Amino acid sequence: MLMQETLIIYCKTIEFDTGSFNYPAIEQASSNSDCRDKSVPIQYKGIKDVFNLTSEANPTGGASYLTWDESNKSYGYDIDELKNTIHDIVKQSRDYKYIEALNPIVKIRFIPKDNGGVVVSDILFKDKNNKPITIVRDIYFYSQDNYAAVYSSTPIKYTHKNKIFFIDKVESLFESMDVNW
Repeated sequence: MLMQETLIIYCKTIEFDTGSFNYPAIEQASSNSDCRDKSVPIQYKGIKDVFNLTSEANPTGGASYLTWDESNKSYGYDIDELKNTIHDIVKQSRDYKYIEALNPIVKIRFIPKDNGGVVVSDILFKDKNNKPITIVRDIYFYSQDNYAAVYSSTPIKYTHKNKIFFIDKVESLFESMDVNW
């Protein structure tokens, strides 16, 4: 039995394991001459999304509410920026207005890599009984070579198990990333 190819060096820059995602679609996007400027397509069990590459790398990535304390080498978040982020999410779609009535809790994980790392930031929206209702996940891979990849989910209700499974798969993909020049 042949093993399905899952390792790719996307745009001859970022190597990652595509895992269960649609390898041919990622390979096709990687072969385009403008692949560094276009979103990377990811598909799994009918769910389609993208992540983006960027030539700027810093510890907090694209999540404006995240903070990095250089002296302690630790992550935190700015409550005012978190409020702005939530406001921006609600502005994107009235379907997300319900999150304004929920309590946001930020969980940040850092997975160190040889020359950078992966930052996973979850905003968990809980009801008044502390029951998780919705999650927004930001995932950021960065390399000290000044290269990065960024993924941000839309709000996902915990009852949507396939979408929760999907963002877990995206996290695994990012954890497999490395820059190979």
